[in-house]
Amino acid sequence: MAADVLQRIHPEIAKFAEAVLHNEGIGVCGELLKIVEPKSSLSFINPRIKTRSCDRFKVLVPYAGRTLKWEVIFNQMQPDFPPDFIFGPQDQEFVPNIDKMESLENWDCNNPESLVNLIKELVREYKEHQREQVEKIPRIHFEYTTLAADTNYPEFEVHVLKGQQKTDSVVNFMIKLPVDLTGIPQFIIRGCPGEDMACLFVSYASLNGENVTPTLLLSPRVERAFGGTSNLRIPHWLGVNGCLLEYLPLIQELFAQKVEQVCQAFHRRREYVAAFLSAFGSSVLEYDAEGFMKLSLLFKVQGFFCIVHIELDKNFPQEAPLFYLQSIYHEKNNQPYEKLEAGYPYSPRWSGDEMAERARAFLLEKIPAFKDASLSNAKF
Repeated sequence: MAADVLQRIHPEIAKFAEAVLHNEGIGVCGELLKIVEPKSSLSFINPRIKTRSCDRFKVLVPYAGRTLKWEVIFNQMQPDFPPDFIFGPQDQEFVPNIDKMESLENWDCNNPESLVNLIKELVREYKEHQREQVEKIPRIHFEYTTLAADTNYPEFEVHVLKGQQKTDSVVNFMIKLPVDLTGIPQFIIRGCPGEDMACLFVSYASLNGENVTPTLLLSPRVERAFGGTSNLRIPHWLGVNGCLLEYLPLIQELFAQKVEQVCQAFHRRREYVAAFLSAFGSSVLEYDAEGFMKLSLLFKVQGFFCIVHIELDKNFPQEAPLFYLQSIYHEKNNQPYEKLEAGYPYSPRWSGDEMAERARAFLLEKIPAFKDASLSNAKF
């Protein structure tokens, strides 16, 4: 998609567009800029001649949970000149201070990063413009000023989307949250590069604080560390009298609890597997030596051999392990005959050693019945 866009842009201008597309990211969430709708300023283009004539395009700028669409207008007859900008219909009041546009005043046509630098300066001006809009809304201005004064959350964006009436306006905050994954087992986040990043998106659909919706956004690395967003239910908003600086610590506390939960579950799984290795050392066929999520044992009861597969949930010990008995003799539907055994005695408060001993007694009781079921329901 990006390559197709670049192939349509004038050769003298394409270097600026390519730098925009390859930029490392922008804004609180570090999202990438995008380019769409390349067009040409020429009044006539011969369709039989394949030429890269586009000298204007729109840049999609992520900001405070929204996407700003800014049109960038070069002149292919004077490609060394800096571009003009047309901002979206929602931003007609946005008039950046040209005196602060160093990249515009000192435009370097030989530097491919010139357009990227100019866009970043415009974003800074846009952020100041939004601050001025917030000053007109007392409740939101309070949230903004108290948040800006708190050193725990230095990176945030705010956006005022005006409606036809002032009461129809919607205000969005995007706040970058500190997140510490120290202690998370490395195997969980291995192969998931990127930043440990979490952002809280808060939308005020009513300017008096009656209708506020918080949404948590996690980078892939953090999401994997926490076991997915479904395992991380954020607190409800604190009501009409709630404010950001009261709500944000609740999210931080949730992060700390989740890290502790993941670490504790890992250590309990390791303890569980270690107890089985100690109790059934010669019977162990294999086990997960990294995540301690499963192990397999070979049992012999009344002359009958069977394999016991034990699977542990990531939320162990709150979630009980699963025990599968598998016959080494019989099959059903071209698969080894096996049965899930449930209803065994279990308590998450037991130590690993006690769980192993309870499992031994349970298996010695169930395997003879499994032998009979194998003979009755399966074939050699």
